[in-house]
Amino acid sequence: MKERNPDKSKAAILRAAEAEFAGKGFFGARVDEIAAKADINKRMIYAYFGDKEALYNQVLLNTYSKMEDVENNLIKQNLQGISLIEKIISTYFDFLYNNPDFVNILMWENLNKGSYLNKIEKDIIERKSIKYFITAIESGKSCGVFKDDIDSFQVVLSMITTCFANFSNQYTLSRLFNTDLTSKETIETRKQHTIELITSYLIKEN
Repeated sequence: MKERNPDKSKAAILRAAEAEFAGKGFFGARVDEIAAKADINKRMIYAYFGDKEALYNQVLLNTYSKMEDVENNLIKQNLQGISLIEKIISTYFDFLYNNPDFVNILMWENLNKGSYLNKIEKDIIERKSIKYFITAIESGKSCGVFKDDIDSFQVVLSMITTCFANFSNQYTLSRLFNTDLTSKETIETRKQHTIELITSYLIKEN
């Protein structure tokens, strides 16, 4: 009889659930498929997580936690000014390229108008990094590095949405522009262009 390890079983379920929800969304995902992918009895999924919605919510939380961990590691580098902006954009691009499930899950959640994310308490999903980035841009304005009239909140929002759009729309735009926007080389070009675009807008002319 195979010995059961609860921690390993939960981790296997979450990996399988992430792949299933990323591919099919909440409504299309099937617990049977998750159990098969995790190589675990379906009853154990309910025992560990309660129901399909609770499992999805945990996957959603884990999805945001991955990005939060990356941002926190970035903050620890204590970068300022242009160096920070360049690093933020570079970090987002690299993370999104290496985590396609993150992109897909957020796209599904947006299609559902954030219905499940809205049920999670704000302080659980709130990312302190956002406030840090806004404060850092304000500091750059005070030091004369960035333009005085820029809206720091809008800049941070634009960085996030601009980076994300390169991955959420990459297949349709690849067809439209007859260019492979999924390739590592193209992603690197888009990354550098986005850095130039944002920094050019931010930098205060002498």
